[in-house]
Amino acid sequence: MITENQVKDILDKILLEETSKVRRDDYNRVQYRIEELQNSLNETMKEFRKLNDTLPDGLKTVSNGRVSSISSNLSNAQKLIGQLKDKIKQHKRSTFSQRTEENKK
Repeated sequence: MITENQVKDILDKILLEETSKVRRDDYNRVQYRIEELQNSLNETMKEFRKLNDTLPDGLKTVSNGRVSSISSNLSNAQKLIGQLKDKIKQHKRSTFSQRTEENKK
């Protein structure tokens, strides 16, 4: 008879195999790309602020809603990218700390 613990152990092994297929280089490459994306987004926000500062008063009334919406979306994108970066970093740590613990056993 198959017990619940046996099923859990097998599922853990399968899941570990799936995550172990991600190499350190892959994590590093993704983390580098995220850093590039964050830098690009920061530059975009700077340029957007410059654009907003140079809008004449006559256009500010027409474009104010869209400008604030774009600004909000850019800020949200920054937050989400930061969260993604943290999640990947945590996953990398947990994946490689699990391997280290398994190798010690």
